[in-house]
Amino acid sequence: MEIQVTQSQGVTVVVPSGDLDMGAADQVRRVLTELIDKGQLKLVMDLGGVGYIDSSGLGTLVASMKQARAAGGNLKLCALQDDVRSIFEMTRLIKVMSVHVTRQEAVASWG
Repeated sequence: MEIQVTQSQGVTVVVPSGDLDMGAADQVRRVLTELIDKGQLKLVMDLGGVGYIDSSGLGTLVASMKQARAAGGNLKLCALQDDVRSIFEMTRLIKVMSVHVTRQEAVASWG
């Protein structure tokens, strides 16, 4: 999995591409934990390049969201592909996590 990290208006945007499954979950967790530890607490995860997510990927996102919230920030998601969105809907995580249609909308929600 490739993970790009950029800054936009004081918000850290994390853009993984590939499947967010057991093989990639640790890598994603490390990147997010490192950012939170550095005090980058306004996080947006752009899942536009993720076509598949499994339970370990979901667990990583939930754990990172909790870690960010505990530190006074949050992890917001955007650009979910249909298959990924349906998994978030089935697991009801769509109600727990902050999910936005576009990256611009997610970044602006920090305003």
